[in-house]
Amino acid sequence: MTNIKNYKFKICHCIAGTVLFSLAQFVLLVAAQINSSNGMEKTQLENSTPRCQFTQHFDSIESIDISPDGKRFISASRDNTIKLWDISTGKLLRTFKGTGYRGSLSFNGQTLISAGYDNTIKLWDVSKGKLLRTLAGHSQSITSLAVSQDSKTLVSSSSDKNIKVWDIYSGKLLRILRGHSESVNSVAISQDGEHLISGSSDKTIKLWHIPTGKLLNTLTQRSNIVSALALSPDGKTIFSGSGSTIKVWNIATGKLLRTLKGHSQMIKSLSVSSDGVTLVSGAWDSTVKLWNIKTGQLIRTFSKPIKKSVLSDSLPKNSPSGLLISYGGSATTAAISPDGNTIISGNSNNIQLWNVKTGKIIHTIKGHYDWFSSVAISPNNKFLVSLNSNDTVNIWDKYTGNKIRTFKDKWIRSIVISPDGKKIVTGGWDEKPIKLWDMQSAQLIRAFKDGGVNSVAISPDSTVLISASNETIKLRDINTGKLLHKLEHSFPVSAIAVSKNGNRLLSLSSGDEIILWDMQTGKLIRTLKKETVYEYANNSKDVTPVTSIAISPDGSTVVSGYLDGTIILQDASTGENIRTLKNQTPGVYSITISPDGKTLVSGSYYDNNIKFWNISTGKLIRTLEGHLYNISSLAISSNGKTLVSGSYDNTMKMWDMTRGKLLHTFCKSK
Repeated sequence: MTNIKNYKFKICHCIAGTVLFSLAQFVLLVAAQINSSNGMEKTQLENSTPRCQFTQHFDSIESIDISPDGKRFISASRDNTIKLWDISTGKLLRTFKGTGYRGSLSFNGQTLISAGYDNTIKLWDVSKGKLLRTLAGHSQSITSLAVSQDSKTLVSSSSDKNIKVWDIYSGKLLRILRGHSESVNSVAISQDGEHLISGSSDKTIKLWHIPTGKLLNTLTQRSNIVSALALSPDGKTIFSGSGSTIKVWNIATGKLLRTLKGHSQMIKSLSVSSDGVTLVSGAWDSTVKLWNIKTGQLIRTFSKPIKKSVLSDSLPKNSPSGLLISYGGSATTAAISPDGNTIISGNSNNIQLWNVKTGKIIHTIKGHYDWFSSVAISPNNKFLVSLNSNDTVNIWDKYTGNKIRTFKDKWIRSIVISPDGKKIVTGGWDEKPIKLWDMQSAQLIRAFKDGGVNSVAISPDSTVLISASNETIKLRDINTGKLLHKLEHSFPVSAIAVSKNGNRLLSLSSGDEIILWDMQTGKLIRTLKKETVYEYANNSKDVTPVTSIAISPDGSTVVSGYLDGTIILQDASTGENIRTLKNQTPGVYSITISPDGKTLVSGSYYDNNIKFWNISTGKLIRTLEGHLYNISSLAISSNGKTLVSGSYDNTMKMWDMTRGKLLHTFCKSK
């Protein structure tokens, strides 16, 4: 099994072949039920034990909204959940799952509006946690939501350049506002519900009349995109995020009144107090700032920006060439309570409640940040090995669930156990990126110098070490380090996989190029998928990124997983497609094949489920539910009886392959 680590943060490919990543980054018991309606077995899990249960967010918080009575607030996260909290105690009241990462509360406090990954809007009953309806219409991701004060009208903006106006109670689309030439990033509705402002990547702010849909005025920022918007309660003033500054506009004249300077990075959110006296801004510099609207003076800064020296020390010393790492802090979103006494901020996966007058923290709600990014099973089926988010490698007893050994390194990106069970190999971005560790003692045996390594593998006979660094795959003698073969890609190699018979090597590049190689000679057998980097650069809608690859034990079948949920099986001999498997939900993140070559297992990042497929028929056999967030890694034991899944929900789960039964849940802290 091979997958692209932190694939969800992959932003774009450029013509030069560089890849831009933002590294922010990266027990339940089973009750098996048979779904008689479609003949497929589905394993569901029940919360029957407190082991490894988590209540906080697993990923970055994208929006905060406070109820009109000031008693509750919501946090919407990239982990595809929205959580409802009590402001006075910081206690979690309810979790809404499958929401996406945008959230807004209606002014009557009865309805939660959410949006996210699937380009739809969902309306929820806040008191019951029940999904009321789903609104579909946008063709790309939804960027912003706004609700009128009478709680009757909803406005949504999207990367598809459109603004849609909806009736909340009926779900009916009332009108579409067109006029922006690029993504619409933010919208806000005036208190009387008559007017709407929108901000876009086309560097303009537009003023609309909601009842007629008429465009009334356009303001131009010139130098920067409009990243955030807010309206004063009296509807006379617009506040817009422009790079690291905030622009203040007179809505009647369209004139720029002043520019507020203080943040060092792009503005993420803007919020005005209900009395119209203060403005709260959150930015990518990890700070929240409170401004006096009348004077434009900075009143207070909440939180401290991350120092450049700290950032420099935390960056890898040997990252792959062409890899740009954005590590300048985390985006901070913030909102101010109706009484103006409390600011709530979210950055990374943490939430903080601040006293406005003193600037002190009232509550801190810490998120969970200890994922299992890679998992493996020892050949003798006695041990599990996991790579955790803090570059710690843990060795677990499979039968007791106890952690028996641990070792730590820097910037580990990949792990593999040698087929003879004697060594663990890690690949990463340290100065000596390839390291061999003794399985029994967890002691370092030797290290190899190279460029930054994204993926490592070992031949079935445990004699050849394979590593992917930049555009090159190197095959070495594992004992002497002697270079045996160098295989060249056109773009940096992101994943590799080896057939169990040791004849074939499969590789995937950041340009989505999939190549099959002869392991013995190092010669290219065929290119199974050509690069699509130029289509990415031209923003082609027909291009879907490859997320993961696998090869059957006998090397006859190649499998590739895609961002849209598609899985393609190809004949390794001819390169022809055998069949295409379609998921109902997008996002295949990890795939692996059983030792007998009969079953394909895929893990999703959208619905967090694991699916079993019959390779010969392409039919879905079983769905495993239980993880709370993205499936990061999958591994099957050598006897084909056990599946291990790693997740960004801070757990690793062990399953019975035959029955689909959950056997054990591992937490790093346990």
